[in-house]
Amino acid sequence: MTVTESLSVVGAVRRALEIDERTSHQGHPLVRAVLTLTTNLDRAPAQLWPLLTRPGELARWFGPVAGELHEGGSFTAPGGVHGRILEVEAPHRLTLSWTSSSGEDPLLIRLDPEDDGTTLLHLRHTALVDVEEFERTGPGALAIGWELALLALAAETDGWRSSCLGSVPTPTPEWRRGPQAAAYLRAWSVRWAAEAVAAGVDEGVARRGEAATTGTS
Repeated sequence: MTVTESLSVVGAVRRALEIDERTSHQGHPLVRAVLTLTTNLDRAPAQLWPLLTRPGELARWFGPVAGELHEGGSFTAPGGVHGRILEVEAPHRLTLSWTSSSGEDPLLIRLDPEDDGTTLLHLRHTALVDVEEFERTGPGALAIGWELALLALAAETDGWRSSCLGSVPTPTPEWRRGPQAAAYLRAWSVRWAAEAVAAGVDEGVARRGEAATTGTS
């Protein structure tokens, strides 16, 4: 993998981080972090929608998702995640509750059609995170799973061919143990640390989070 190839794939996603407020739960200080990832895919919203809402299609790129995948339904997903489908506006908008070991978070996925026939995908994850944990790992601990998911979706749909001028790797377990994955992880970690600094996080704290994210296996 060349540096150009790495930057092309990493640059296919735009990232933003907002840190809105600090609160507490049962005496534990929390930070409210809003992560937004956006990317253009070389498919129309109607072509992408089944990949987000049908178990058989989700299994091909995201992993096994089971449940009632309709508004008001509940689901289970890889990594012990479960949740509820709060709002559906096919084929453009999906609002979920996303519950993992760290808590129940709002998750929004939006598909906006572009004039050139592509889709602008927005993924917005709002999380309440323990302040000490956030200062140790930064936003990367939350974001890397979504980076991998978007890479998998792009590989499944060949959706970054225009932006990356070629195919992109499928993030299989074997691939994730290899040197190309390590290079992507470093690049993602650097970018999320930069977003943390832009959101007001002390640079030293952000760099510790970058190192912790890069060390993720």
